[in-house]
Amino acid sequence: MTAAACFRSIHDCASAGRENDVVVVDMDGTLLRGRSSFPYSALVAFEAGGALRLLFLLLLSPLAGFLYYFISESARIRVLIFAAFAGLRISQT
Repeated sequence: MTAAACFRSIHDCASAGRENDVVVVDMDGTLLRGRSSFPYSALVAFEAGGALRLLFLLLLSPLAGFLYYFISESARIRVLIFAAFAGLRISQT
């Protein structure tokens, strides 16, 4: 069963009285065309920490690639998330 079959369309949902509700959306492939998680991490790293954080992410990308091919995709994503978010203050996120 696909995700589209599990949930109602956004057009069928009323927005009145939902100021405190949270919406979870799978937007993989909509913001950026590629399926890789690296561009998303690079965008977050640059927006949150500037060029130095992006450079840190670029330096860790060979390790992330190694982990992806020899360990697991989850390990790669954890390294990319660490590089994008480590050391940020809560107010910056």
